Amino acid sequence: MLLASNHMFPTGPIEGVFERLKMAGAGGLDLFLPHIPYLLDGRFGPKNLALCRQAAEAAGLPIKSIIGAPLQGNSGFGAYLGADADKGRAESVAFIKHNVDLAAALGASHVCIAEGRLPDGADEREMWTRLVRTLKECAAIAEPQGVTIQIELHPGLIASTPEKAPRLIAEVGSRAVRICLDFCHANVITQGDPVGMIRALKGTLGAIHIADGVQVPGLHLPIGQGEIDVDACIRAVKEVGHDGPWVLCMYGNAFPEFTLKTAVRFLKDRHSDILE
Repeated sequence: MLLASNHMFPTGPIEGVFERLKMAGAGGLDLFLPHIPYLLDGRFGPKNLALCRQAAEAAGLPIKSIIGAPLQGNSGFGAYLGADADKGRAESVAFIKHNVDLAAALGASHVCIAEGRLPDGADEREMWTRLVRTLKECAAIAEPQGVTIQIELHPGLIASTPEKAPRLIAEVGSRAVRICLDFCHANVITQGDPVGMIRALKGTLGAIHIADGVQVPGLHLPIGQGEIDVDACIRAVKEVGHDGPWVLCMYGNAFPEFTLKTAVRFLKDRHSDILE
């Protein structure tokens, strides 16, 4: 099943967005909650979460994954990098618990986050130790709920290299924490060798974000419009294995429906199993 996200449609009725994604060929949702009114409102959220799940399923788009959603008064997962280690770790864990609870309410089994950027002047070993400890606590929350924390690697973040990411997963030691690999980001991180990075991450991969791209961080292009051999990347993922969904990433792309339709045509021709 190919997932797509509503995050490229910040306005308009959410039911219309679901219909547009379905018509363009998506099979499920990687949901971005902040673009849906009232879902994160403490007064209205619980009932609206149930309605959102119903609306998505009615459109034929089950919610399989969510993109980490903000928690009021919380700095997000990267809080563990702050000056107060204990306070920061508690915030990071609270952020993950919030998102695990959201995922469970929506019927999703994956939460996508980023691990954060090393602050200027910070001791890398100390921050690494904090990251591992924090993720171990988070894994203990996610695992009983059947939710996997997907750490999406981005250029310049603390664990986002072919060498560091496998080490992180090994040190955390939980199947509830996996690496989310985006072909576009991998291409920038390795300066043109995303296939090599996929092979280096064997045994750690979870969600896979399909995209073409160039050496511009965050610019996700339609398949065939960039420099990435997307077919080779997908074949490499299938060779090494992964434990998570296939997602079409369209961040930074002004034409999401065209991009989705292009991807569906490509996958029908080369990798039809992903669409099943």
